[in-house]
Amino acid sequence: MNIDTFRTFVLLAAVLLASCVDPAGKTPVTSNTTPPPTADASAIEELFNPAAINELNSKNCVASPWADAAGNPISVDQKFGDGSAAVTRCLAKTEEIKVVYQVNAFCDDAACTKPYALGNVLNHITDLEVTHGIAAKDYEIVLVIHAGGWNLVLDPAKGHPDAATNVFAAKVADLVKRPSVKIYFCQNTANSHKVTLDQMIAGIGFVTSGVSAIADFQEVGYQYIQP
Repeated sequence: MNIDTFRTFVLLAAVLLASCVDPAGKTPVTSNTTPPPTADASAIEELFNPAAINELNSKNCVASPWADAAGNPISVDQKFGDGSAAVTRCLAKTEEIKVVYQVNAFCDDAACTKPYALGNVLNHITDLEVTHGIAAKDYEIVLVIHAGGWNLVLDPAKGHPDAATNVFAAKVADLVKRPSVKIYFCQNTANSHKVTLDQMIAGIGFVTSGVSAIADFQEVGYQYIQP
């Protein structure tokens, strides 16, 4: 149910409650003699006022993640222009955040200078921890690696014939060390490329199937992200 539908439902329910009378049309139908409260449409509308919602969310932004060329911290207004902070929507949910990323490619650009999805994950973490001050215990990010992303799991020092292709191993290893991040590798993909646990970056686990695992994570409350 979207917010407009929910708003209509609340207003309709309030009107029906306020107009509920007995067949004689004289007294409100209640379980006692106290008349029902009169619906205040303006108050109900205010609950769904986008400006009010954004004002509430703005309190959840606790710092700016931006810096100038010299590395000095700068504000959102300094980075994007005066008034930018006032029109910036911050996150409403700041705890029990759970997301699952599908990582099914190796490179993020044609020249393969950046790994697929990892930059998005790091930006996500910065937004949660720095911009919103959310502790690691209050969010969980899961990466499910399968298909074309398979060599992201390889440790270059552990003997797989294609281990040297993982030029992003250090970035993956850094993510594995974060308490709020979990990385899983599809066993179907591992079978296709003859990858064993002792050839993988330490800390990466398995799922029986990448696609079924992603569906299962969604079933238990994780939000799905495909970069």
